[in-house]
Amino acid sequence: MLSASTILLSFGLLVAATPAPRASCSPNLEGAGVSIIAGSVEWSVSSPVAGTLLGHNAESKATAEWHVQQTGTTPATYFVKDINNNQLVVGIGADGLLTLEDIDSSKSTQMWAISCDSCSSGASSGPGDEYASGCKIISASTGSCAEVQHAGAHISTSRCAAAVAQSWDLWTATA
Repeated sequence: MLSASTILLSFGLLVAATPAPRASCSPNLEGAGVSIIAGSVEWSVSSPVAGTLLGHNAESKATAEWHVQQTGTTPATYFVKDINNNQLVVGIGADGLLTLEDIDSSKSTQMWAISCDSCSSGASSGPGDEYASGCKIISASTGSCAEVQHAGAHISTSRCAAAVAQSWDLWTATA
């Protein structure tokens, strides 16, 4: 039979071997326009009209393309709005592809949770600032994560994983 000290020692080793949860934050972008970037690509649209699929361009922090605005819900969710037309938001379309849609605050497919490894305060303070890094952009309706598959592919969603293709950084424009 096992002694009490052996059981306590075993339990202590088990607890010590369990990794601590990763700290995370939700960004407060204070209304500033942002670029959403993963590695060398950033979110873009060819035309700011409803129905346009999100693609990606080579990373350039020269201009901001998006407003990431809190919806007012708890826990925090966001609308990702086209910077030139705040009535257009990113939603999930056919086959999990991200598309611009007319805003409808009752559609959970247009709402996103954003969980980042690090967030800056005073987001609208200066050009070329990184607001948040290592962000998962998670659909409030499906729990899937936004990701970039490969060159030429549209931005889509898939099961969340520890993947570089799902790790986004939020930057202000440099100019």
